[in-house]
Amino acid sequence: MNLIIGIMYADDGLFDKVKESLISLYGPIKIETEPYDFTQFTKYYEKEMGSKILKKFFIFEKKIEKKDLVEIKQEITLIEKKYSVDDKRQINLDPGFISNEELTLASFKKGTNYKENLGSGVYAHKVLEFKPLKTFWHTFPDYKKFKDKFSEIGILT
Repeated sequence: MNLIIGIMYADDGLFDKVKESLISLYGPIKIETEPYDFTQFTKYYEKEMGSKILKKFFIFEKKIEKKDLVEIKQEITLIEKKYSVDDKRQINLDPGFISNEELTLASFKKGTNYKENLGSGVYAHKVLEFKPLKTFWHTFPDYKKFKDKFSEIGILT
């Protein structure tokens, strides 16, 4: 399983700084996707991050285990806080893992029975399965839209 991090941002300069931080923590990036307009999917983050939010994904060469998501989610949260202004995130980082079987994210939100408790308040949130390709009622809209691309990436990992 490879580490994947979704990055939502509105400032290219900040994005570049955070990218360097992530590389120093997790090593080389294997795949970097093209950015897309995240606000086409939801306006939820506009009050916090502004009205022009882009999103892209880094898939790292780093192999991880599901249990590693606890520490990674905690490290990622520190990066988000470092760049927050007036308690508003300027960058949103969603870590998880991608394999040839699934894409799972780390979350602090418990949800219901579809999330696995990993400990320390971190939950594994499976958003896609690849064999066969499957979404869920709780899969975020952008993951649903790009499910075929994620499936192709999963095969490469």
